[in-house]
Amino acid sequence: MSNKSPLLNVIFHSLNKVTRSVVRDFGEIENLQVSPNSLDRFVSKTKSKISNSLLNDLTKSRPDWQVKFNEDIGNIKDKYYWIVDTLNGQFNFSHGLPHFAISVSVGYNNEILSTVIFDPIRDEIFFAEKGKGSFQNDRRIRVSKRNNLKSCVFSIFDEENTNLSSNIKNYFDKINIIASQSSSVTRAFGSSALSFAWLASGKVDCLFANNLNKYQIACGELLIKEAGGYLTNSKYVSAYDTTSDFLIGANPALHKELLKKINNID
Repeated sequence: MSNKSPLLNVIFHSLNKVTRSVVRDFGEIENLQVSPNSLDRFVSKTKSKISNSLLNDLTKSRPDWQVKFNEDIGNIKDKYYWIVDTLNGQFNFSHGLPHFAISVSVGYNNEILSTVIFDPIRDEIFFAEKGKGSFQNDRRIRVSKRNNLKSCVFSIFDEENTNLSSNIKNYFDKINIIASQSSSVTRAFGSSALSFAWLASGKVDCLFANNLNKYQIACGELLIKEAGGYLTNSKYVSAYDTTSDFLIGANPALHKELLKKINNID
């Protein structure tokens, strides 16, 4: 995709401006010999710098568009809006684990039109526009080509891994059963945005996520769809329409098999 749209160029330029600061702050985390409260303040300052920089650039580019930062979106009618997740994988970042991302998406009438997920540590940028495919940097990406669940990589993400409801525990129990039966492995990476990106690029075969808000889902569904995959709840309802539900992502063949197995396990 040599000719990126003006909208994508705006997002890329905005993200590029915060890269150096974020990478520098992450480097400082390992050297911080401070209390947890001081660390929290440091991370909060990093998030504020990201937010302020992106707000300035995105607002300057599209003054009439709303900007939603790390907040529930609801249903916005007849308006364009930016959806920004400033530090997806914040726990990883605060512990010096190099697996986190910044995402910027564009919505209109409760539909995502463009999305970008940026991994500043690996300098990888994943993006998609409606009807134009998904890309990693300048390379077209597709979901995994596996047609059965044998020896798959399952990516599991739980936003709140404590005090799980019995229903959600039941889902995760089912996933573990399916993984065991199919000689697959489960991995919890700690960033829902990068899990979406890795599913879209075929690095992982299946994705299971729990309790995500719309602003967290926004960056992933279009990217996965344009890469040839699905992201839905267990009843096959689109992820962006099922806030805080248990989500399943995979290529069409694996997605169909997973839903069948999940719904048939007692």
